[in-house]
Amino acid sequence: MKHLLALLLILAPVTSAGADQLAARLAIQELIAEYAFRWDSKRSADFADLFTEDASMERRLDGMLAAGSRLEGKRAILDYAVDSHNGRLAGRQSRHHMSGIRFLELGEDSALTENLVLITHQTAADPAPVNRSSGIYRISWRLTPEGWKMSRRILLTDSSGN
Repeated sequence: MKHLLALLLILAPVTSAGADQLAARLAIQELIAEYAFRWDSKRSADFADLFTEDASMERRLDGMLAAGSRLEGKRAILDYAVDSHNGRLAGRQSRHHMSGIRFLELGEDSALTENLVLITHQTAADPAPVNRSSGIYRISWRLTPEGWKMSRRILLTDSSGN
């Protein structure tokens, strides 16, 4: 019994740290799912709430920044979401199919993830969803008083040349 108690005292910090990492992984994975649901249901303000105040969002093709794709700050991300949902996506259902989530880094208050994404669109005239884009989301995360938030989101768009 004495040895068991000593072993538990040794393992307690590891178990606690492991539990914290597991909780962070689950929270971030849930937020990746929320990203898709909030965008695809055109909930612009809820979508923007996934980001820190100083967040950035951009799209890259063949490693190069796509012209006009970089947004700086949560307000710019919200404005982009509102414009997209009321403009180019009006009358169109988008779906973000997220998979293959992996953690490249995971610290106490920051993380870096990648996940695969297939983006489809469908209008009333489309008999089935149409593939619009695919790629990898590379997301930097920061733990805030409100929980985990995205501080940088990069869409590494697949190109037909690869």
